[in-house]
Amino acid sequence: MISENGVPFYLIQTLHSLRLKYGMNSIDLAERIGVSLTTYEEWEKDSSAISFNHMLKLEEVFQMPSKYIYFGKDITLSNPERTNRK
Repeated sequence: MISENGVPFYLIQTLHSLRLKYGMNSIDLAERIGVSLTTYEEWEKDSSAISFNHMLKLEEVFQMPSKYIYFGKDITLSNPERTNRK
């Protein structure tokens, strides 16, 4: 589901969950990825899109691919047969 601002709801849930799982508060995470606290809080509240460069920084912090951060752990392909074609 996409919010009115174009940010998937699962992104917001994933960011919040990951931050808590890694024992970080919003201020620490915002500083580590180089954004203001307000900007980070907007991401968790669905008020702003995340740039590609900031997504790469989130990958570094959480040590996982951006596709997990962006789509969550339950990524499925709509047509798995297509991945086997060359």
